[in-house]
Amino acid sequence: MKNFKKIFSKRLTLKMSFIALFMLSPVLAFAADWQIDTSKTLIRFATAGIMKVDGGFDRLDGQIKGDAFDPTHMETTISVQANSISTGSGMRDDILKGSSFFNVEKYPVIRFKSTLVTLIDPAHALVRGDLTMIGVTKSIEFTMALEKPKFDATSKIVTINTKANLTVNRNDWGMDSYSAMVDKNISVHVESALVSSNVSPVTLSKIAAQ
Repeated sequence: MKNFKKIFSKRLTLKMSFIALFMLSPVLAFAADWQIDTSKTLIRFATAGIMKVDGGFDRLDGQIKGDAFDPTHMETTISVQANSISTGSGMRDDILKGSSFFNVEKYPVIRFKSTLVTLIDPAHALVRGDLTMIGVTKSIEFTMALEKPKFDATSKIVTINTKANLTVNRNDWGMDSYSAMVDKNISVHVESALVSSNVSPVTLSKIAAQ
């Protein structure tokens, strides 16, 4: 009798495992892989005060874990090469690359990693994450605008364009030089594109119907 119960229990467990795998298989088969299209990514900043500076970063890369259609379970990491800062003035760029600001020789990478993405509505998401500059990590929060997904029938790629505006207090990262001339609050504008080439046929049909 004991042997019968063991055999029955094993068979039941195996059967339930097959059922669970069968139910999950569409999700596993069609979970899209997403990437950040760096060729369509833009990071710009502007300062206020006596000295007004507009600039940006030219080199970066990014990774996405999860599905852009399920942002609450998505994790994004952006890595920016600090040495790629550009303001249109070589002398000013050298100052920003130096020890008073980004100290690019010691801290070559600026990194943002999302910790929580909350969908506000289909066109907006609240993003929380950790921003690391010159070895200091601080939590930041901003609203990201999401355009409707676009499908390119030729390349078979789905693109979701995003935009965000945020304000960063440079003093929080210890970059407090030239405070009499440059305001502590820096305006940052980010544009990016999330792309995938293996979105499920069901999702593609929904995009086409929009």
